Amino acid sequence: MNSKLLYFIFLFSVFFCHSQYTEIINSNRPGSSHGAFAVGVNVLQLETGVSGHTLEHSNLNNSKIDGLNFNYLFRYGFLNEKLEVFLDGNIITRNILDKNYINDYSTDLSETIIGKQTLGFKYLFFDPYKNKKWHGENVYSWNAGRKIKLTDFIPAISAIVGSSFNFDDRIQYDDLFFKVKQPLHPDLFNDGIMRSINFYQPEQTISPFIGLATQHHFKGRWVVVNNFFYEIAMKNPTFPTNTEPSNYNKINYLFTITYNLQNPKWSIFGEFQTFKNKTYSDDLFKFGIANLTSKNSQVDLNFGGSFKTTPSYTYINVGFSQRFDWHKDISEEEKQAKKDFNLELKQRRKQQKVEKKINKKSSKKIKTNPKKLAKKESRKSKKSLNKSLKQNKKQLKKEEKALRKMNKK
Repeated sequence: MNSKLLYFIFLFSVFFCHSQYTEIINSNRPGSSHGAFAVGVNVLQLETGVSGHTLEHSNLNNSKIDGLNFNYLFRYGFLNEKLEVFLDGNIITRNILDKNYINDYSTDLSETIIGKQTLGFKYLFFDPYKNKKWHGENVYSWNAGRKIKLTDFIPAISAIVGSSFNFDDRIQYDDLFFKVKQPLHPDLFNDGIMRSINFYQPEQTISPFIGLATQHHFKGRWVVVNNFFYEIAMKNPTFPTNTEPSNYNKINYLFTITYNLQNPKWSIFGEFQTFKNKTYSDDLFKFGIANLTSKNSQVDLNFGGSFKTTPSYTYINVGFSQRFDWHKDISEEEKQAKKDFNLELKQRRKQQKVEKKINKKSSKKIKTNPKKLAKKESRKSKKSLNKSLKQNKKQLKKEEKALRKMNKK
């Protein structure tokens, strides 16, 4: 396959992917944001990576954390092309140099933690790229199809709902220093070991969230993704604090921009993420590059961090995405046949409703209650009997009158 043909397929499949299945893998990596489009029906996609990170907190006597983060994301499309379910999680192994003590006391600890696990659903409810007037290919001018139009600023929009689950109390609210901030056990006070700074924060086990994902395509090479999330804090009710739970709710925003290079297998990206709650807030900047190794596989490298010192944060991540494709294409003839079948089914249901109404009206005229029918028949028989008796009585009177006349003569 020559490079021009591959370039066309890549652009069409990745950067102009609609709510339909695409021939080439469509990964959320190397960024952290969710694209607006689903993976497709009967498609399972694994997006995983490992990162090395370093954090140092100036407010905690320069306590330091070094470690590795194994993150994974499973995505599966089902029911229709617009819907997918996803599971996002991580496992952390780290070394903590805890200096949050008075009198220059410190501890050094190594541990492995199962991090936050997130289960969610994404549904594409608006897809402007289906509108051929807005985004149809211009067969007369290749350059005209690459100019930015006003309609390019109308994004595809997906709704995302789900919940996060924390199985370990050592990391809460995405704060890796959560354990370092917590008060010590009272028995340690007898040995003169005390925290320099204490934070009384409620533990959080379940965090339901809602969100929106938007996606724009510009000039065939640029893709812009925005994510807006609101996470609801459901703190442990037994935690002794007067702080309102709503103060721990989290607002999360991500902006990701991706650019496809001249070689269609390569792309670069930049991402900005900001999140805020009472426990931990930060602004993160991320950059990276991705390579399409096959139509079902992608590798990537990304790095980033923050500029503040509470804490300072740097990381580097190597990732891999793999698609397991069981999708079955539907031909135009099959689509038309399905459309005709649905139309016929709709007409049959409509006809059944009409017949049901007619039968209902006729059933009202015919009373099927046996007691009522018996009473009605009894009334009819009485009426007919009385009528016949009256007629017989009239006839008898006529005969008696005629007989009297004959006797007189």
